[in-house]
Amino acid sequence: MSNNLTKKPINISPKNVYGKCDLKCAYNFKYKESNLTVKNNGINIALTYDNSNVPPVLYNEVKYNVSQIMIFSPSLHLFNGKKVEAELFVEHTPESGGNNFFVCIPIIKSADSTTASELLSQIIASTAAKAPAAKETTNLNLSGFTLNKIIPKSPYFSYSGSYSGSTADFIVFGTNYAITLNAKVLTALSSIIKPFPLPMLGDSLFLNTNGPNSSGTIGDGIYISCQPTGSSEEQIDITNTKNSTDSNIGNLMDNSIVKMIVKIIVGCILFMMLFLILAFAFSKLTNTQIKMPNFQSNQKTS
Repeated sequence: MSNNLTKKPINISPKNVYGKCDLKCAYNFKYKESNLTVKNNGINIALTYDNSNVPPVLYNEVKYNVSQIMIFSPSLHLFNGKKVEAELFVEHTPESGGNNFFVCIPIIKSADSTTASELLSQIIASTAAKAPAAKETTNLNLSGFTLNKIIPKSPYFSYSGSYSGSTADFIVFGTNYAITLNAKVLTALSSIIKPFPLPMLGDSLFLNTNGPNSSGTIGDGIYISCQPTGSSEEQIDITNTKNSTDSNIGNLMDNSIVKMIVKIIVGCILFMMLFLILAFAFSKLTNTQIKMPNFQSNQKTS
């Protein structure tokens, strides 16, 4: 467990960024489709997510599985100094030990509609209809649901902090990439869960400007070293398992010795062609037939 006395409240704002974290803090994912079971916990809506044979997330060289999805209202994080209407938390557990990892997306009121807002609207409406009271559960039948349709492909903030007393790693998207919900859906959400005043405490806030899946996705043989440090110098370790035959052939063709040999051969061919043209012209002008030397005439007969 971490010492929360050394941590400070996290305010997600560009003004609070300590440094960039483009190569470090890399978040790569390939989530599978999942069935959903929702539980109304009174302080949040919690959804289960099906496990996959291959962990769908790689964060800082650690593989993660989804443990649960939670919706809070209002948000737990501060965004530019204040809470927004709601917030989505995707909790991940490491495959082989380590800190839990959270992906957090703000939810704001807007009439704009996206795929993510449509999916969350269906989840909230179904929960309000079938599990409106605390501790009630229900199964959701959403065709083709996957977190790939929810997570923004945009820059994000990252920090190391705590959640319910345990150390965890967080990435949080800013309000520019928030999920939008209309006023009716947000009213339904706030009517079935109550605010959860959990302080979000952490260390320095960093910014990843590249967004998710910018350093290779799960299963392609590319892994980037992403150790979370405060240094602005970032190192990259790449392991690529793809066949390198094509690149070797390209290097061979660029070899200076091969180029020189090709030039010599082409030069000899051009010289022979020029000699034959001059010989033909000379024979026509002088009416003299030029004969090629007979190299066999000097051979001795036995």
